[in-house]
Amino acid sequence: MKNLTLENITKACQGTYYGDESLFCQEVEGVVIDSRKVKPGYLFVAIDGVKVNAHKFIPDTVKAGALCVVSHEDLGETDFPYILVESTGQALLDIAKLYRDSFDIKVVGITGSAGKTSTKEMIASVVSQKYSVHKTLGNFNNEWGLPITIFGLEEGHQVAILEMGVNHFGEICRERGENFGIRGRMPAHGRPSWGAAP
Repeated sequence: MKNLTLENITKACQGTYYGDESLFCQEVEGVVIDSRKVKPGYLFVAIDGVKVNAHKFIPDTVKAGALCVVSHEDLGETDFPYILVESTGQALLDIAKLYRDSFDIKVVGITGSAGKTSTKEMIASVVSQKYSVHKTLGNFNNEWGLPITIFGLEEGHQVAILEMGVNHFGEICRERGENFGIRGRMPAHGRPSWGAAP
């Protein structure tokens, strides 16, 4: 993936790299948070769920051919490379920003309390008549869905249309990186109102 060498990834998430130094300049083939989706050359970011410690799946990802793992747990001596970070969730966002900044394309960010997915589809339908568009699939718009969508960007894309669901204070400030913003809100009278994001 463009610009996603282990060296650049380590710097972007302010981590510490442990492993074979000869791999440090190698680019990963993909970035995933689901251990079942790991393919040879991929980077696995171990983000814990509410009830599941994602780090217990690291051996499975190594067997599947993962080039490297991002972990917030000190794994000690290993026979595979890993990047130790303070927070794997923040690391995922940092890596996504590094990747997004590698592309000279226009980005449209859509957020709000209602109508995000339909608005995204409408805009994508119009813009795709002239440009190659990459868009959020379905309503995969949460804190982890947005960076995963960004990792789907390819060289041929000219415009990215990203749907952003927000449910934490300050979250949109961490995620924003768009050229154009569209924000919807649901006022007291129950009808959505749309406007350009500041």
